[in-house]
Amino acid sequence: MLLPGEAPGASTSGSAWVPASPSSEPPLLVVRDLKTYFYTYDGVVRALDGVTFSVRRRETVGLVGETGCGKSVTAFSITRLIAEPPGRVQSGHVFFSGANLLWKIDREASVRPIKGTVRARVRRRFSRIKESQQRLSAIRGSQITMIFQEPMAALNPVFSITKQLAEALLLHRATPTIDLLLGANPAGVNVTQATRDLLAAAREPGQPRLREVSRNIAQAVGVPSIALELFYLFRGQTGNPEARVRGIVKAFSRLRIPGLQRAYLLRERKLSELRAAERDLYYREMRMGESTAPLRRVLRVQMLLERLKGSWLSLPVLRRIARSPLDQEVFWQTVRMLEDVGIANCVQVARGYPHELSGGMIQRVMIAMALAPEPKLLIADEPTTALDVTIQAQILELMHSLKSRIGTSILLITHDLGVVAEVCDRVCVMYAGHIVEVGPVKDLFARPLHPYTQGLLASIPRMDDPTKKLESIPGSVPNLIRPPGGCRFHPRCAYAMERCKTDRPPTTGEGPDHVVACWLYHGPEVKEY
Repeated sequence: MLLPGEAPGASTSGSAWVPASPSSEPPLLVVRDLKTYFYTYDGVVRALDGVTFSVRRRETVGLVGETGCGKSVTAFSITRLIAEPPGRVQSGHVFFSGANLLWKIDREASVRPIKGTVRARVRRRFSRIKESQQRLSAIRGSQITMIFQEPMAALNPVFSITKQLAEALLLHRATPTIDLLLGANPAGVNVTQATRDLLAAAREPGQPRLREVSRNIAQAVGVPSIALELFYLFRGQTGNPEARVRGIVKAFSRLRIPGLQRAYLLRERKLSELRAAERDLYYREMRMGESTAPLRRVLRVQMLLERLKGSWLSLPVLRRIARSPLDQEVFWQTVRMLEDVGIANCVQVARGYPHELSGGMIQRVMIAMALAPEPKLLIADEPTTALDVTIQAQILELMHSLKSRIGTSILLITHDLGVVAEVCDRVCVMYAGHIVEVGPVKDLFARPLHPYTQGLLASIPRMDDPTKKLESIPGSVPNLIRPPGGCRFHPRCAYAMERCKTDRPPTTGEGPDHVVACWLYHGPEVKEY
């Protein structure tokens, strides 16, 4: 419903629209006029038809709407994970830190309507699509990560949790991990004295000093993961900690890297640097709009020569021995990642498999995997939908704390407005492939403008008025093969006018940082928000 005392057609703003927090710092993510279609036998599904919004640095933006309105398609379009065929990111611009993620997208396919039908024939150039996917690898998984709606579908049931977390870790942070091992100083600790300190801390009731003692030893060695290894070695061993003394020797022995293992680590470090240089060239392409193919060919030749030079290290027996220090280091780093997301019994979980975990535990594993490379942007696609209320609160608190610690921006996709009110700074309301309203979360909840937003909020129970009858929006999301003309919400809108049926409303500014696409309002037209 409209605000009290407000007539339909009246603008809620008497001044020009301005951002609530003007800043010279450009947004982290800018999406402009994004269109994604699905070419099916029944016709062309216009899932996204001109989506525009932005995500600022260190900001949480909520993307809300009914099921089928295009929220998940938006996330998959940004990261270019739309399955081709039948899907296709048709046009638009997606800028991330100044890089155009859709650079040369118009050259990847040609579309021709089939006369007399609602279908179209798409001729895809798969070599160019493959090249664009390789180009996106410079950002996807390292600077942009995603928590999927179905975590079990994103994890492989055949591999252990450690194996899958290690893949993400080594793909994006192999060089610092190898540098830790090569720079370790096991001689910096007196093993005898360290053993005495650990045994003394382990015998204390409750073991209050055990973690601190382990950290001090790890700091002297220069490898933080040793602290976890020693802590879990003695945790709970108050009765007979002497039985674990041999584990101390084993923990320090992995830091003494002989010639074979050192040669393998140096080779892997060089390959990691070359892969990072290739990603930098792809990132430069998307920023500058110029091909770097000649430089990439030189890098690939260097990678081939590096692999050939150390081909003897790829023999199965030698490789297993040579990788041993790296595998152990990565295991304890994955334990630390699981500990950071609040998982109990981290060592046991790390050695387990996805089917052995509950839904909340799997979601935490997915969050750990997504945050392992410390991304600039985290896209969370309904991360709490299938979880109970207690676990939902824990997951949301976890995301908020990690955002505060790392400074990651979050695009939270959900249909739960309660979650949005709890964690988001701004809200984008989506309906049938269009963004219909954007505003600060407090302003939007206090003063919803679009009739669709008003309908969504009217369907939520209120703590201050438990007797209030919940309302519902009549009808359902339209068929996007044949969407309604003009404003796509007009068949369900109580305030629909003749103009709504023919003309798509512009996006107008109706207050500080608050925009809406509805003919009921007549503020200044806004192109970027």
